[in-house]
Amino acid sequence: MNGIDQKRQDEDRRELETMLRFGALVNSSLDIESVLDHAMQWSEEFMDAEASSVFELDEEAGELFVRLARGEKKEPVRGIRVRLGEGIAGRVAATGKPVVAQDVGREQAFSDQFDRKTGFKTKSMICVPLIVRNRPVGALQVINKKGGKKFSQTDLELLTGMAQQIAVALENAKLYHRLQARFRLTEKELKKAQEKLIRTERLSAMANLVQGVAHEIRNPVMTIGGFARRIKTKADCPEGIGRYAEIILEETGRLELLVQQVREFALMQTADLKLNRIEAVIEEVYKQAEARATHLGMQVDLQMEEDLPLLRLDCDQLAKALLHVVWNGLEAMAPGGTLEIRVAKNEKYLELSVTDTGRGIQEEHIDSVYDPFFTSKTRGAGLGLTMAHQIVMNHKGEIRIDSQEGRGTTVSIRLPVPAENGDTVPQPL
Repeated sequence: MNGIDQKRQDEDRRELETMLRFGALVNSSLDIESVLDHAMQWSEEFMDAEASSVFELDEEAGELFVRLARGEKKEPVRGIRVRLGEGIAGRVAATGKPVVAQDVGREQAFSDQFDRKTGFKTKSMICVPLIVRNRPVGALQVINKKGGKKFSQTDLELLTGMAQQIAVALENAKLYHRLQARFRLTEKELKKAQEKLIRTERLSAMANLVQGVAHEIRNPVMTIGGFARRIKTKADCPEGIGRYAEIILEETGRLELLVQQVREFALMQTADLKLNRIEAVIEEVYKQAEARATHLGMQVDLQMEEDLPLLRLDCDQLAKALLHVVWNGLEAMAPGGTLEIRVAKNEKYLELSVTDTGRGIQEEHIDSVYDPFFTSKTRGAGLGLTMAHQIVMNHKGEIRIDSQEGRGTTVSIRLPVPAENGDTVPQPL
């Protein structure tokens, strides 16, 4: 493998991880100003730029206003408004098409009103639209690549992906305030409803984003790995080169696993629900769990009530969700531990619980365990509980985690029992 291939691999991996972790960050808080500030800081650092700003569309006035600005001259920028179609940001929001200006002086649409007011000198700019459901809601721009460098195609693709996430965050913020005004929910109820909404929106938007990125990265990674294997197996391969090939294979293997898990996650956004019995799913999960637990020197205890009701299930998906929960439980325990699986029925729901005697989860991390890439493992993408959460949502169910650090964790899943009219009744945990 030559240096160019290695550099491409590093860039591809950095781009993929940046996009995915950005998606986890951008809706991680109800404080939209803090979220946007962190998001744009991330954009500037990745692109090595001097400043950035987020414009939001005031639909009634037909104007864009600066929702957030970063950089040395950010304070005078706040409060500035531009008409839809005015300046580069206005044109991008009006047309829905991005603009990459390596020299703004050559851009007819460029307006210097911001520079005149702030004393800042805009030299180059990349600006992309914020679009939700095929309608513009604003624009996102990053200004002045440092060192006189030019913005690249990678910069444009990355900022476009980030814009999708930011657009969702802005829409969620608007929806949050509308819900607050209309229903006057308590702070606790409102936070829970908003967190569920932003998680669902975030995962949906991220699935569309990463599926394309994973597809583009998969082929070059496989090619790199193939050449590394050929180098390693050559009879006359020097020992030092062979060791380098092993390192390349290890790293490409990690990247291939990441791509595989990301692609699997992207396919979990919908489910094919049919009336079915859950017993076969539970028994298959128990069979696999018992085999792994025995190998690790642990035990699995299954208690399942009889005469369980029919449920609307995607059996393959539900099995994957339960296995992710079970693997997490087993990995959290030391040899000698016991994993308990309980299945109990109720008139309105069926409850599955998986309890381990492991190390538990720190209290400050409980709210983050469903987020993509939150993991304490040394391998894997940290998507297990994210996928389990999505699958449970596909089944119109509820999932909850209760944990005490040092004493263990219980993951509870409630699946609604179909009512007589064929509808399901969700029961909050």
